[in-house]
Amino acid sequence: RYDLMNADSMTVDRFTEQEIFVGGELAKRQGKVLHYSIDGEIGIMDKALGQFRVHGNMDLNFRLGKDTVNLIARGFVTNTLPSFYMRHYHSNHFFWDNDNMEKEFRTRVEGELNIDRWGTNLRAGVENVKNYTYFNQQALPEQKGGSLQVVSACFNQDFKVGIFHLDNEVIWQKSSDQAVLPLPELSLYHNFYMQFKLAKKVLSVQLGADVRYFTKYDAPAYMPATQQFYLQPEEGKVEIGGYPIVNVYANLHLKRTRFYVMMYHVNQGMSKPNYFLAPHYPINPRVLKFGLSWNFYD
Repeated sequence: RYDLMNADSMTVDRFTEQEIFVGGELAKRQGKVLHYSIDGEIGIMDKALGQFRVHGNMDLNFRLGKDTVNLIARGFVTNTLPSFYMRHYHSNHFFWDNDNMEKEFRTRVEGELNIDRWGTNLRAGVENVKNYTYFNQQALPEQKGGSLQVVSACFNQDFKVGIFHLDNEVIWQKSSDQAVLPLPELSLYHNFYMQFKLAKKVLSVQLGADVRYFTKYDAPAYMPATQQFYLQPEEGKVEIGGYPIVNVYANLHLKRTRFYVMMYHVNQGMSKPNYFLAPHYPINPRVLKFGLSWNFYD
């Protein structure tokens, strides 16, 4: 039951929707080599009619020399109605009733390779969306006719030489329609640090720096009235990205006490000031942060 304000009077518009689904699961979780699970549900009443969801995953584990290799496959097929507030919304600033919205049909397949000993993880997938629902340049819900596709890949690789560590994450993604679903093509995260122990190996110390970066793109703007992101209007459109955010930090752990200190956004002012994660919403300038955690459990 949803109660929304009426546009022409002080009365309330009431919406009542019912959904009943039936579903089940088939799974194998025992054993060390092969595991799988498939679960699904289908709607049988009112707004649920015609809706369904099917998810599946499988993992294969085997030895390769001294390493354990995990191969994982995932996928889903869903046909679901956009949420109630994408179809109906009444407020002082925005008002819509979209009873003619079609169901979103989504399919995705994804594969993953994981080798713990090497610190390697590779994941790639492709998703197809029909009747993609989004907020347009007027911050109103809209559906794209036809289909769009998103292809993505994520590579994680950690290195360790003595006390030196380097953790890396590289994400590549591509949308078939950047005008409707804009995405940064490349996102990077790197963390370089030294990790060692002092004072008869009772004091753990971690000193390092990390950096985050993504390529330029026309990111969605934020609408405070609906608390949603929407496509930037053509007038005043800005690109964000192409700017690294660097932090330096120190972590210390002594028995039950942990302490950290961080200089956030240490590179502020070293290049063109374009540090935004959303248009017209800059991230914080250089900030010194610290924290203390002390456990009392005896």
